[in-house]
Amino acid sequence: MLGMFGAMASLLANVIGAPTAGKSPLELIRVYLTFPLGEKALQLASQQTDVYAIGDGVMLAIGCCLYLATGMVLGVPFFVALVRLTEGKSVVQRLAVATVLSLILWVVNFYGLLSWIQPALIGGNWITDPAVLPPWVAAVTHLVFGWTLALMYPLGRFQPYQQPTTAHS
Repeated sequence: MLGMFGAMASLLANVIGAPTAGKSPLELIRVYLTFPLGEKALQLASQQTDVYAIGDGVMLAIGCCLYLATGMVLGVPFFVALVRLTEGKSVVQRLAVATVLSLILWVVNFYGLLSWIQPALIGGNWITDPAVLPPWVAAVTHLVFGWTLALMYPLGRFQPYQQPTTAHS
């Protein structure tokens, strides 16, 4: 669940920040959807007619759901690593570790995996193309994800159940 909240926070940061950069609020989702849909995903919700039998709005909604699901999947190992590395540490130390983990996740995802998987499977390289998605946007997205998990850390801590004791009179 915390991974989904991290994904929500990073998506919200992109929705708010994209117009300041002159982009569509759901530009990140369009770029994200290039993985399963290819280059046609970049045309979603543009002035052109729908490129799929399902409407553009539905496709973007599906993209948001996939984005949140990815956050849930990646949130598990991220949070486990965060717990192991920061148990008993301060919030500042936890945020620093989350920063490092987030940037490692970004580099591994973008340059270790997506840079060769997307061209091999789809035939293009839109996610890691700086003309489509600037690298700093992807890095900030991962940072917001990691910082959200670091700040929500207390909610995810495991506390084993303890049998209540009864008072003996």
